[in-house]
Amino acid sequence: MLNIRWSRVSPQFWSTGDLKGLNSFVSRAEQDIQVVILAGGLGTRVSHLWPGKPKALIPIAGQPFIDHQLRLLSANGLHRIMLCIGFGAEEVEEYVGDGTRWGVEVTYSREDCKELAGTGGALVRALPLLNGYFMVVYGDAYLPIDYKAVIRAFLSQPLPAMMCVFRNRNRWDRSNAEVRDGKVVRYSKDEVGNQFEFIDYGINFFRRNVIERYRSHPQPFELAVIQSDLARQGELAAHEVFSRFYEIGSPEGLKELERYLSETRTGQ
Repeated sequence: MLNIRWSRVSPQFWSTGDLKGLNSFVSRAEQDIQVVILAGGLGTRVSHLWPGKPKALIPIAGQPFIDHQLRLLSANGLHRIMLCIGFGAEEVEEYVGDGTRWGVEVTYSREDCKELAGTGGALVRALPLLNGYFMVVYGDAYLPIDYKAVIRAFLSQPLPAMMCVFRNRNRWDRSNAEVRDGKVVRYSKDEVGNQFEFIDYGINFFRRNVIERYRSHPQPFELAVIQSDLARQGELAAHEVFSRFYEIGSPEGLKELERYLSETRTGQ
């Protein structure tokens, strides 16, 4: 298993301008990056459609949603997956197993469903299992982009975190990110303003030491707390993507993804 310690290896490339060394590091590291799927939530906006069923197992285009997610990641060469699970954990783990059927290796960080930690707290609880750097995707997001390109973008820059952003302009959901000079300079799920042209696409990257800062933060808390702090501190890089996102966190999103997957399958 390749497990490069970012803090010990990569800074030399930016300080010395060793582009050959940086490219070699990136090529090796992008093959083995850890993907963390935050799949422990209750799915309250769609729970009335499938009472008691975790979002990961909601049927979409004939398969549980997690099936589509794992096939997409595997097709993009991403094979090291950690599922942060809580509500419906036993069902999810029973269905996914070790990931062999998708050609991936799945490990688990499990929460007590009676004391959910929130998306930020889930990462803190997963700290013993996190690599030196990793990619985070939401458990209700289907994101059909070139993953290797965004991984390379993160590994090729020096900031400790990166958010993939989409110029949404409130079209698919309310925009929540202000981007300037290659950084997210403000991030909020509560504020409203013209400065928020972009939205968090649903793919974020972190160095492990970022999450370590929040060991003592009261739980539950959301990943947005970490993202907002990083934006204020000038530590959150922005990488623009141009393919729209799909999500199953709402009934409308479910219908859109069902339609997209059906059309993709039939080649329409």
